[in-house]
Amino acid sequence: MKEYLIAVDMEGVHGVKGEPYEVSVAAIALGTPSYQQAVASATQEVNVAVEALFASGADRVVIWDNHAARDNLDFSKIDPRAEKLVVDRTKGRLEFLKDFHFEGIVFIGYHSRAGSINGTMAHTYNGFDIQYMKVNGKQLGEFDFDSHIAGEYGVPPIFAASDDVCVRQVLECNPDVVTVVTKYAKGRRKADFRDETEVLSEIAEGVRQAAAKKISPVKFTYPCAFEIRYSSMDVAEWRMAEFSKKLTVSYGEDAHTLCVTLQNVDELRMFL
Repeated sequence: MKEYLIAVDMEGVHGVKGEPYEVSVAAIALGTPSYQQAVASATQEVNVAVEALFASGADRVVIWDNHAARDNLDFSKIDPRAEKLVVDRTKGRLEFLKDFHFEGIVFIGYHSRAGSINGTMAHTYNGFDIQYMKVNGKQLGEFDFDSHIAGEYGVPPIFAASDDVCVRQVLECNPDVVTVVTKYAKGRRKADFRDETEVLSEIAEGVRQAAAKKISPVKFTYPCAFEIRYSSMDVAEWRMAEFSKKLTVSYGEDAHTLCVTLQNVDELRMFL
């Protein structure tokens, strides 16, 4: 049986740039016009990806909505052949992969990492608190971490659609992944939109190409050096106290930054 996972975020979909002064941990505040547009755009992109996967021989397609509260998509508008994944929030990130045998992951709506110049609504997991996350000195974003965790279960990233800044970051670490640019990032809340019909057509073709490729999983080599920088020293101090109950954590260059040597993926999950 050929199974695929579609991992869905919101900020990277077409037609969405957010609005100045909107404040949200995940960069798009729930209930705003930007959020409603993001849900509609994500639904379109998911549907063409689902169609492309089944046309490529998929027997099962599962959708993991992981934006904010993780219950954003209206599944009455999603291709009924696809399944909604309900995740146990007490489990670690992507730990559910152990219960499946996915051929690959299609990433829809992911965004560039925190601090990305011109990255539209760029952030890494928590836009309020986290300024960056690094592994072995290299700054990484949500696509990178999710891809590498999936690699622990032998599941490769095969496709990603997002703005051009995020797409460049994807290809830096994963040059075999098939990508589609949904919009051209021009700033924190700015983007030049591409034609919707062209974007959806390219996603459909890109997913078909990705399903036909042989792409290898990626994963971190442990032990590895992990660094996280918080906006607030109060948050950093609180997190230091929490993490130190299980790990040996130290401050980095200042009281905003925590450093630790991770021994396995479960230790990494503590920070996500």
